[in-house]
Amino acid sequence: MDRQNIRRAIAADAEALTALMRSSSAYSGMFAAMLSAYVVSPEQIARDEIFVAQGRGQLLGFYSLIVGEAVELDLMFVADAAQGKGVGNALFRHMRDRARALGARHVKIVSHPPSLGFYERMGAQRVGVQQAAGRITWTRPVLQLEL
Repeated sequence: MDRQNIRRAIAADAEALTALMRSSSAYSGMFAAMLSAYVVSPEQIARDEIFVAQGRGQLLGFYSLIVGEAVELDLMFVADAAQGKGVGNALFRHMRDRARALGARHVKIVSHPPSLGFYERMGAQRVGVQQAAGRITWTRPVLQLEL
């Protein structure tokens, strides 16, 4: 995956981002409840730092950073068909560089449990857990990526 294939999301991407997210096999079974009502909106795209990876005219993945007093990785998805092809690595490196450019010293990541190993391989360190709440009936690892 080449960095030049990563671009800022636009409002017209909202429906495709929502579809990619909801089609993720990593969120099947008990994890499906987490995304059942979640929609990536044009307003969210305008507000947050959302970048998409594309290849051959297809959406391969995306990430979303929430920027406030702290910077948090809110969403990161790679299409099932693009898994294992470097898309996640490229998106993660882009996210790290974008967070640095925004002046962040670290990025908070509340991980989907099956994604924990990926984030640790990318250099994030486990710093705690987030307890179950609402539709999310399982604890989630909390990580921090030092920049």
